[in-house]
Amino acid sequence: MNTKPQTRRKALPADMTPTGNGFTATITTAALDRDGEVVIPQGMDATEYETNPVLFWSHDYNLPIGKCVGLTRADSRIVGDFEIATRPGGFEGAYFPEFVASLIAQGVVKGVSIGYVPAEGGTRRATVDDRKRFGDSVHTVYSKWKLLEVSVAPLQANPEALITAVSKGAVSRDMARKYFPGVVGRRVSVSISIPETPWVQSVAKSGPILSDAVRREIRRARGVVR
Repeated sequence: MNTKPQTRRKALPADMTPTGNGFTATITTAALDRDGEVVIPQGMDATEYETNPVLFWSHDYNLPIGKCVGLTRADSRIVGDFEIATRPGGFEGAYFPEFVASLIAQGVVKGVSIGYVPAEGGTRRATVDDRKRFGDSVHTVYSKWKLLEVSVAPLQANPEALITAVSKGAVSRDMARKYFPGVVGRRVSVSISIPETPWVQSVAKSGPILSDAVRREIRRARGVVR
């Protein structure tokens, strides 16, 4: 029987502060998450992670983008310092870590997520004291846990900032379409109703005296603008 604990994940909106070659961000806090669980920062065991502190994109182990160079523990949070992988010499074409670095610098992505497993004896059902501290919705508290990996969390992406970054050329359109499908390149339809006033009727029927451009704009205004 397989008793190996299942890897759990916790995503966190975090104000990422870009640095010269990476960023600093809070990777977890003693706060109730959407699943009614709390991961206690002081209970982290990062020994295994620190032997190979890779930073991933969205928990995709095929997309390493950098590494952690430092973890700082505080009473209610853990802060990580990360470096984004640099383009290897001679590498041509789009380089994914640069794309992610641009997303962070542009304020498109502001989230991180940890992968962890509970340590032995480190899981408890919420007590009365836990509910007083974290709220009535808490049902499980992880007081001891092993950090396995850290990822940048595109779940927190700002679509407006992404579109702006693409339009300015700060982010590759092809990359944005691939990793944020449905956000970049979508067409927006707006319906506009024009009242059938005598002036509108006369202008619409004016025929040759109107330029093609004017008639086209009238049709656009009375129908659907794309």
